[in-house]
Amino acid sequence: MYGILTADRDLGRAEVGDVTHFFADSVDGTRREPLSGAVNSVACWGDTATVRDEPERAAVTADGTRATPVTEGHHWGTVCPTDPDYRDGLLERLERVGAVGDVRLTTLGFPGSSFCHCKRCERQFDASDHEDRDAWRTAVITDFVADATERVEGDLLATLYPDPYPGNLRERAGLDPAALAPVVDGFVVPLCGVGYGTTYWVESLARGFARELEGLEADLTIQLSADGVDADRLVGLTRQLEAHADTIVYGTYPDDAAVVREVIRRVSEADTPAQTV
Repeated sequence: MYGILTADRDLGRAEVGDVTHFFADSVDGTRREPLSGAVNSVACWGDTATVRDEPERAAVTADGTRATPVTEGHHWGTVCPTDPDYRDGLLERLERVGAVGDVRLTTLGFPGSSFCHCKRCERQFDASDHEDRDAWRTAVITDFVADATERVEGDLLATLYPDPYPGNLRERAGLDPAALAPVVDGFVVPLCGVGYGTTYWVESLARGFARELEGLEADLTIQLSADGVDADRLVGLTRQLEAHADTIVYGTYPDDAAVVREVIRRVSEADTPAQTV
């Protein structure tokens, strides 16, 4: 299948391809009305507006560095995943969004291997049955996703950081695909680049995820960016990735819509067997 990811409601309703992912909640804190029939994307702990207004809610390292947009390696603010009030509000939001369509979770895990060491997380880890902090963080995220599944009527997709090396997702973010697979319907991996001047890295990462997820009962969606990329390059890249993914979606602005339509038409025609008479 092929489709788009967009924040433009009119484009989301234009039925470009087989599936539409729509930004219902973005990492800057913007919330939109979910789009009926779409896969509505909800930023979980990524919420720059909340971190700006209530910095004490941000995930923190042992040395006191908070996960804010100005922190090196971060592009948005991230709330601590054990914040109980935020967690409850997020689950309520997912229930409302999930009532109108499928849901995709983004910014799902901890914002890095050194987060979170706030006093609440220290207490919860010390009181847990886990001796390993990575195991505890993984349990925190897996339990949240299991609770989210109970709130969402349709399918639930989990976005993974684009690092398929075995064990890295668990260490980096508390994400364990094998633990998540029983409670989600699929995974989404964003492999976005500017212009895709080279593409070998995209195919390598897609292949790595296909192997990492092999044997798990969950579909794999690869997300590409269409901004400033010509149709020929996107078609060629798509054909490189088709063997590794069940669905490919293109991040699409209105100005890119014509290119993405052409790409989807061309790759779809290539997938259609020729009719004989």
